[in-house]
Amino acid sequence: MKKGILVVGIVCLMLVLLVCGCTQQEESGTGGGTTGNTVTMTAKELTDDTSMDTDWSTYITILYDSLEDGDTLIIQDSVTNISYDSNTDATTVTFEWTEGEMTGSLNPVFEGDITGSYQTGDEVKITVTIKHVTFSHEGMSYDMELYEEQWESQDYFISNAGSALGGLKPLPQSCIAKA
Repeated sequence: MKKGILVVGIVCLMLVLLVCGCTQQEESGTGGGTTGNTVTMTAKELTDDTSMDTDWSTYITILYDSLEDGDTLIIQDSVTNISYDSNTDATTVTFEWTEGEMTGSLNPVFEGDITGSYQTGDEVKITVTIKHVTFSHEGMSYDMELYEEQWESQDYFISNAGSALGGLKPLPQSCIAKA
């Protein structure tokens, strides 16, 4: 049963993390295993840059093609929808795009109600740090790049895998600003 909840959580996580793409490198850094680059992308570019591989029973890998552990990611795009959920005390900011007949969206979730500060049409920057996480639990191996600001711990991830955020926390409000 726990494994089923984790698989559902991973599907939710996959939807949250499907967010990478073409990059604009602004600066480089060095240091113990992290690149420290600052990269700016649109929501679509971020989504296009995400690679996922899984067999749903023994492993799941969700990695960015252009980002590394320690990189600063700036998602800069126009808000197409914003909604607050009082039950979870969280705000979902939506970025949507259409390419040919395909449509896509990125829906980062933030702590609290930010609808008084942001609205549809606003150009915003979301600044996060990429974190590479690997662990195993009940025969499933996880290899994921996610936002450091959403990661609590392996135990939190496993305990909350069935949540809407797939074991992650909402982003702090300090991560978003008008462009």
